[in-house]
Amino acid sequence: MHRRRVPPSDRAVGEDSGVSRRIAYVFFLVRARLARRVGRVLLVVAGIAAGAAVLVCVLAGAQVMQDRSLARAVATLSPADRSVQAVWFGTNEASWQSLDRIARPALEALGGKPVAVMLYREASVGGRLVDIRAVDGLGRFVRVTSGRLPRRCTAKRCEVLEVGGSLPVPHTAGLPLVVVGHGIVSRSAPFAQYIQRPVTTGTSLGYHTPQTPPLVIADGVNALSHAPELETFYRSYAWMLPLTPGSVHPWTVSRLTSEIERTRSQIETSSTLFQVDGPIQALQAAAATARASERRLLLLGGQAVALLLAFTLLAAASLRRDVEASRRRLAWLGAPGWQLELGTLAEAAAVAVAGTVIGGIVGTGLAAAVAGRAGSAVGAVLAHSALSSTGLVVGLGLALVATLLIAAVLRAPSARTGGVRVTIADVAAAGAFVAIVIGVTRGPASTGTLASGGGTGLFLLLLPGLVALVAAVVGARLLSPVLRAGERVGRRGPISARLAALSLARNPGHATVAVVFLVVSLGLALFAGLYRSTLLQGEHDAVTYAVPADYVLRENPELLVPVSAVPRPTGATPVLRLEAQHATVLGIPAKAITGVDGWRSDFSSTPLPELARRLEPAGSTAMRGKPLGRVLRVMVSTSGNDVLVNGLVRTRSGTFQSVPLGATQGARPVVLSAAVPAGSRLVELTFGLENRGRLSSNGGTGYQPVAHGVMTIAGDWRGWHGTGGVRANVLPARARLRYLLTTEVVSGFRATQPTDTTPIPAVVTPALADAAGPGGLLPLEVQDERLTVKVVGVVDRFPSVTGDLVLLDGPTAQTALDTLSPGLGAPSELWVNGARPSPGPLDIVSQSSLSRLVRSDPLARGALIALTGAAFVALTLALLGLVLVVSSDLGDESGELFDLETQGAEPATLRRHLRLRALFVTAFGIAGGLLTGVALGALVLNLVKLTAGALPAQPPLVLSIDWALLLLAVAAFALLAAGIVALVTWAGFRSASAGRFREVGA
Repeated sequence: MHRRRVPPSDRAVGEDSGVSRRIAYVFFLVRARLARRVGRVLLVVAGIAAGAAVLVCVLAGAQVMQDRSLARAVATLSPADRSVQAVWFGTNEASWQSLDRIARPALEALGGKPVAVMLYREASVGGRLVDIRAVDGLGRFVRVTSGRLPRRCTAKRCEVLEVGGSLPVPHTAGLPLVVVGHGIVSRSAPFAQYIQRPVTTGTSLGYHTPQTPPLVIADGVNALSHAPELETFYRSYAWMLPLTPGSVHPWTVSRLTSEIERTRSQIETSSTLFQVDGPIQALQAAAATARASERRLLLLGGQAVALLLAFTLLAAASLRRDVEASRRRLAWLGAPGWQLELGTLAEAAAVAVAGTVIGGIVGTGLAAAVAGRAGSAVGAVLAHSALSSTGLVVGLGLALVATLLIAAVLRAPSARTGGVRVTIADVAAAGAFVAIVIGVTRGPASTGTLASGGGTGLFLLLLPGLVALVAAVVGARLLSPVLRAGERVGRRGPISARLAALSLARNPGHATVAVVFLVVSLGLALFAGLYRSTLLQGEHDAVTYAVPADYVLRENPELLVPVSAVPRPTGATPVLRLEAQHATVLGIPAKAITGVDGWRSDFSSTPLPELARRLEPAGSTAMRGKPLGRVLRVMVSTSGNDVLVNGLVRTRSGTFQSVPLGATQGARPVVLSAAVPAGSRLVELTFGLENRGRLSSNGGTGYQPVAHGVMTIAGDWRGWHGTGGVRANVLPARARLRYLLTTEVVSGFRATQPTDTTPIPAVVTPALADAAGPGGLLPLEVQDERLTVKVVGVVDRFPSVTGDLVLLDGPTAQTALDTLSPGLGAPSELWVNGARPSPGPLDIVSQSSLSRLVRSDPLARGALIALTGAAFVALTLALLGLVLVVSSDLGDESGELFDLETQGAEPATLRRHLRLRALFVTAFGIAGGLLTGVALGALVLNLVKLTAGALPAQPPLVLSIDWALLLLAVAAFALLAAGIVALVTWAGFRSASAGRFREVGA
């Protein structure tokens, strides 16, 4: 029989058609297999989708946090500081119109309409001083308190609004100013700084001050600029373009700053009298802080990737036995190897791509909702995150990695070295551990390093995955010996326990994968929870560290009213704060130190009560002196040059007054007297030259005024001594002073104070402790005065102080400093706990207000919300993984379970057997997850020392475990896991008959 010859072209067509049919048949089988296992496949897809959704939310959430943070930073700037300003200074060499044609179009190109302002400072018009301003569109920026708004200023009648001053407003033919109302300039006006006058000390204290010139504002710059009366006057023109909080975004900061610089060049090159300023540095600083927070979110991005890959690994393991059975059947039916590999890859790709796409869609929807609720532009946020080229590449990369990982787990064999099996995972874990060590040795990441990017951001992205990989491999390696030990112990237990232990010990492969996933997922969930609680505790610590009491009252720098002049609130603790050379001197009563908020035990190896005890003086350190009534009287006589005598008295409030008493009158005793505040104490008599003394040579330095002689002061002066050229011989009824006075030294006779003979005990920071001399003595330069302290303790830091510190007992420090320079030791702050005090003329800062400010930071809120969401997703995936594990046991172990049932095992026994397997796997996973979470948290805190608001932490963050929340989470997870296992196993054994199981692949 002859075979018909087929032309080559027809044969090629037939071969191509056959290959196509074979490829199509592979995809048909893949679809059929996935449909047959739809329940398990949906679990796998859901897990991968959850991880992908978290990653998308992290990418978009970072943009939202940056956007809100920038908006907040812009809003906190003063109106002038957040404006782009073009200012011109000069006389009449250039007209307003010509300058306006230069500045206005250039600023309008940035977006918006600039506000034009003109300023004359204290112009003399008609013999009267007046401050004149002009604004285009004045009505938008003022509130009229009486009268009405001025109309547009014209050459014949220039109506003005008076906003300050008390003298009459001038009116001339060349400047027809007419006041039509009084008002107040809004603080939100961009030109507010050009309107306000500085507050004088006299005014703030209520003292008499001369009347001030009137301050008036006209509506319209052009007409006023041409006023003949002001033609020769220097004036300032300003065009101000305010930036609104919603006009600056992370993706526009770089472009905006470049445009401002170009505008500066364009305007300033047109005239040397122009000066252009903009909030470039403020925007760049805010953007850098926001970028640092975004890069810290890479930790959560890395966590999402690690979760996704871990769940993918578990999914691949759950499908492996079924896939292998299908491959064996197809090979027996004659399927070539390429069809088998194509089927495996196609099945992996279908699951991975479906999960990634669904997760991307869900994540994008959630991100859009978050952006809209936060007030950001939804489209712009998504365009620069999830839907950007980077976001799409990340999505494709995740799908590809998940596909390859599933295929690799389904097909990758293990290798053996000697008697020990070495897998690719072991090698990867070793490399991951080395990478972690190298990353840690590089040191912590600051705001600057995170903002600049580089390798730091990449390492933070990889860190959760690296730690998860090491933990997974270590857990897998430890599982086998633990299972073998459990099998030996279980031989003496119930049959269900023996079956569970024996099955796990003899075939630990599937259990190993389940344990690995639980270690990773629970570890990452715990890390997210730990990091969240650490950041929350860090916020609390930062607030109490900055404000160590419920309320802190300080001197107002404008009013200049000293703290000692204000009635002290009930329970207030007076605090002394001075800046010494390279250190802060802090004086707090030793008995009050233990009540200071913000102290942590890690600040010093010595407990705070012990430090307070060391600072507490042995006796009273109150300043000594002679009690006075209402008059100070001193009887004196001299043998030698007469001198001027002054008394230094300390009032009841702790302030000092120098009281002139007069001059001595030679050998004739004279009573010098002066009135003093009731209840005062005389602490020192100081002596000065009368008529500048006589001229005397002083060692080649020239002739200087001097006075010398012997002075006798009647009275009991025991406990007093001379200073600065005065030597005292104190007798029971009088004191004889031998004096040599010059203008170079302050000479006096004063009471000996408790701090004169003994150095003050001090607690200092380590750098100062190292600088102390023998006996722990440390000299300090405090406002040109030398104070010697003795180091009795060391602290790394103390609340309210940044940098090196000298902590002293407040009353002791006050006495010592007041002795060196009267008034130097006066308290500068009041720390109050309890009810809110009335601040009066003082500034007040409260813990509650600072805490609200910290909590309202968009970066902080976003970081905490993201961590909460990450922990929830990780726990959810852990539960999904547990469902997958138990359902896989029911399917993959169906043959073994059928054999046991045919041998007489009751369904209840088999049910307990599976539940005990799941219980052991879950318990091991929880234990490993706890260790992994703590390790990852410690590593992250060692690398990223930033607060929730992405600022350097002060004090440094410490790992904080919310034990109540942790125990509640573990208990809730255990209960949910037990319920899920019970439900799944009950559903698998509902039938009363044997034979409800079928062989895998049947």
